[in-house]
Amino acid sequence: MAAKLISTGFRLTTLPENYVRPLSDRPRLSEVSQLEDFPLIDISATDRPRLVQQIHQACARFGFFQVINHGVSKATIDEMVTVAHEFFGMPMDEKMKLYSDDPTKTPRLSTSFNVKEEEVNNWRDYLRLHCYPIDKYVHEWPSNPPSFKEVVSKYSREIRELGFKIEELISESLGLEKDYMKKVLGEQGQHMAVNYYPPCPEPELTYGLPAHTDPNALTILLQDATVCGLQILIDGHWFAVNPRPDAFVINIGDQLQALSNGVYKSVWHRAVTNTENPRLSIASFMCPDNGAVISPAKPLWEAKEEEAKPVYRDYTYAEYYKKFWSRNLDQEHCLENFLND
Repeated sequence: MAAKLISTGFRLTTLPENYVRPLSDRPRLSEVSQLEDFPLIDISATDRPRLVQQIHQACARFGFFQVINHGVSKATIDEMVTVAHEFFGMPMDEKMKLYSDDPTKTPRLSTSFNVKEEEVNNWRDYLRLHCYPIDKYVHEWPSNPPSFKEVVSKYSREIRELGFKIEELISESLGLEKDYMKKVLGEQGQHMAVNYYPPCPEPELTYGLPAHTDPNALTILLQDATVCGLQILIDGHWFAVNPRPDAFVINIGDQLQALSNGVYKSVWHRAVTNTENPRLSIASFMCPDNGAVISPAKPLWEAKEEEAKPVYRDYTYAEYYKKFWSRNLDQEHCLENFLND
């Protein structure tokens, strides 16, 4: 086994060598600023043109925004957080039944990001689930805690509806038909990463997750309500995104950057650790169908100046996803491999 879980319940006083980042690649936490103007968008707002404009500004400037009045019930969220904590609190031998370092396995409990490829590991354990179609995957999910399957099924369904709502707004914000994204992305897959970051003895030396972009279309993140860890890169500077209990953090994935012809950004982001408290986050990923052909939307470049052309070449999502998982998380933006000549 290439790595073992770090959610053992035992606190270390020093960081094991295989988690220590080179001096040139450390968080420099003292240099991180608080993000004061992070977009907070009420997606229940009735002024549709203004709502669409807010989405456009957020996607073009930050690649990230928060949504409130999103339609996912507080009870559903609370139950999801509770069952996730219960899962990571189980005895090690129970959790290890799901352990795998094979990125293609569903579901799987693992540590770090891709232990087969990494030179330095990350201070994170995570449970990765496929969530759509639920009927196809639910039997594979953990049977413990006993409420796990029921709670995660409900949460996944509500998150999927939110994802479709946001994709419509993003389509409109680009001046496209509101069902444009849904049509292009096909029968979208849905994955979930339940992330657990135990207290870390030396947070300045490692990451929970190093800087990366997301390979999917759209990410819907439930942050830990009390522990800050998410940071995003804006104009070459790292900013901390403080959690807001009633909001989801939304970020543009690589596929929406390509579909928008680079108008919207799939932004570098990372997760840092702390010495005091464990941190839980639950990321849901809306993914194109494997056979979906990703191509910059023609209205965004075809009517431009005569020499205009799409920034990215056509490719299938399966082609992209295979490339993404064959590399280290913090290598160059994976989309660089799909630029037009």
